[in-house]
Amino acid sequence: MITAFAPNRAARLVMSTALAAGVLTGCASGGAHPDKYASSAQAALAKGTTTAAIDNAEKAVLADPRNAAYRVLLGNAYLKAGRFESARQAYDDSMELGEDSSRTALSLALADIALGRHAEAIDTLNSYRDSIAASDYGLALALAGQPQQGAQVLAQALRSGENTPKVRQNLALAYALAGQWREARTMAAQDVPASELGDRMEQWALMGYSERTRDRVAGLLGVPLRGDTGQPQALALANFPATEQLAAEAATRAEPAAAPALAEAAIKELPATEPESPAPSLADSSSQSQQAQLALIDLPASQPAASQPYARPAAVPARKKVPAAKPVAAPAKAGTHLVQLGSFSTPEGARRAWRHYTARNPELKGFTNVTTKVSVNGKAFWRVQAAGFGGQASASSMCGSVKSRGGVCLVMRGSGAAMPGPQRPTESRMAKR
Repeated sequence: MITAFAPNRAARLVMSTALAAGVLTGCASGGAHPDKYASSAQAALAKGTTTAAIDNAEKAVLADPRNAAYRVLLGNAYLKAGRFESARQAYDDSMELGEDSSRTALSLALADIALGRHAEAIDTLNSYRDSIAASDYGLALALAGQPQQGAQVLAQALRSGENTPKVRQNLALAYALAGQWREARTMAAQDVPASELGDRMEQWALMGYSERTRDRVAGLLGVPLRGDTGQPQALALANFPATEQLAAEAATRAEPAAAPALAEAAIKELPATEPESPAPSLADSSSQSQQAQLALIDLPASQPAASQPYARPAAVPARKKVPAAKPVAAPAKAGTHLVQLGSFSTPEGARRAWRHYTARNPELKGFTNVTTKVSVNGKAFWRVQAAGFGGQASASSMCGSVKSRGGVCLVMRGSGAAMPGPQRPTESRMAKR
């Protein structure tokens, strides 16, 4: 839920943090009732009693461990308590299970920012840039170390008619984080009383000079600062593999000769083929101009496994971890054209990108995911492409479909690298997840 800017709350900037989870679904077999635990957790969150919220949300997750909504709720409770490590894990697990909302993506990005994982946060933000409100997207970029890009997003929102206190004050903070103090004061003065303006500037100055990203995010969200060693091991998603994962694991044990077929193709580092091109900007995770700014990302829903009876996490020994079954490397579909979907600064962001795009564009599932690692000016980037198009027309049609759903893409000829150039190195492939 997005809150409105309140001038008397000097320490809090307005940002949607998804602290209220969506509609909870699912039920458990046996004596455990995860929906009741979830309802109790929601009620506790509404009252601000985070200890009870966490306790009940953990019970809901343990009773129905592959329910993505319960893990979102758990992340919300951890975040409200200032437990950023635990919140980050809960949100990430929920997205692995199929959660694909912009609210959860924003909350995951904020947790990553608090933990100093800026590259991961920017990949997530750019994946959902078409669905996250500009007021939140711009400020989050600024907090993730890209204040100038964040200010540009917010200024554009202001010029486009979104002239609200929230946009103005988030823009003012972005200016402050960028060191543009004259602009920051001018913008802040539109909503902050003159008697409070000096204090606001002082707060922002301390925020800008602080290297403690955890303090910065906690202050903006109005949550306490707490040490955190992560969520209980008993709740780890790896403890509750999906049925198909168990089947694949059993197959590899029963048929050792088949194991090589399950090996995921290694990603080869490729040299930059266009040294004259500008280095990719982490603000949009792309090395291209506006025409080729390729962001957007994330995931198909998983089938929930059978529910587990509840036992308090602290008292439950962690189940033996079942190694994740490696995906089968699908052969590349023959074709003459590629559709490039994005360029990301982490392999995690690239994997999430493909899952998100195939969720939003199911027709992409019929094509091969080609993820290429490239090195540009000493920095590694992962470019995500869909391969197997029989010609320019079919690739352009797919790209048009992606754009109609808010994405951006680029049609390319051949099976070369993401950026066109006189030399095209050989690609490597990551199997579909």
